[in-house]
Amino acid sequence: MQRINLTAKLYLDEYIPKDLYLKYQDKPHILIGLLDNRLIEADQKLREVFGSVTINNWWNGGQRNWSGLRTPESPDYSPTSQHSFGRASDKLFSVPAEEVRKYIQEHWHELGITCIEDGVSWVHSDVRFCTGNELLIVRP
Repeated sequence: MQRINLTAKLYLDEYIPKDLYLKYQDKPHILIGLLDNRLIEADQKLREVFGSVTINNWWNGGQRNWSGLRTPESPDYSPTSQHSFGRASDKLFSVPAEEVRKYIQEHWHELGITCIEDGVSWVHSDVRFCTGNELLIVRP
């Protein structure tokens, strides 16, 4: 099994839960098709600004498996979550989450991010369709 690059610094396994990845590893186009490219582009831009970022890390033996796409098997699954549509990711950075959220609030339009979650220790961002001309901030 080999890693599949989505961008210069992001891999498919960072978005896909392990069991689903292993099931379709020989057909990566199926897995790639589950993700919104706008999310990948936004996360790539954040990685370029902040360096190290962790989404799913099961590939390297880590515990994070549901920080990208969430299927009904996820304990955090919701049929209305942006994660369920491949439009959201939860990320850990080497800098405080609040610093990343502040950057997103200042640059959301050029990043392509339309929503962030506030008041959590990680960075949730997504690319949902929003009718307003401002960043949507949700709270858990």
